[in-house]
Amino acid sequence: MVRIASLVVLALQVGAGFGAASAELISTTSNAMVVELRVEVLQSAESVVAHLVFPGETPLVIPLVQRGGAVFGIRTEVKPLNYQVVFESIGPEGAQSEQKSLTDLGLDLPVPQPVETTTTIKSVMSPATQRWGWLGLGLGAAALSALAFWVLGGREPDQESSETASIESSESADG
Repeated sequence: MVRIASLVVLALQVGAGFGAASAELISTTSNAMVVELRVEVLQSAESVVAHLVFPGETPLVIPLVQRGGAVFGIRTEVKPLNYQVVFESIGPEGAQSEQKSLTDLGLDLPVPQPVETTTTIKSVMSPATQRWGWLGLGLGAAALSALAFWVLGGREPDQESSETASIESSESADG
């Protein structure tokens, strides 16, 4: 009973064929919130939709369900943003309400708007230590290069051809 009374007190008149409107926060997660939207329609309407708009986001058009009498509403999950809401009645006497934000309709946003942050990682080594590290890395690369030249470049052409000939002669004797 207290909840209904608080909704009536917090309800906002949105005009143009609409009575009281409200937005209530049901639950939140880190990247979404569940919101209950309600609006009273003062004229005949076949259906009612809510247009939710936020700069930089895709506009949402959400159909509302008749909740009894002239009250329409919906429980929906959206990003935790302070959307601008326009209610629209569809029918013989179609109308649009004034634009109001969710906070104007009584919603307490769960978290502040997202803020981008950057993180800088500072090196724990001094410049002198870094120079010795690069010198060690260079010497290691030079040693690996010398090893590769010794392994790959250590054979002479005459030695290689005699080894190939002995392998070929042993294969022909087996076959």
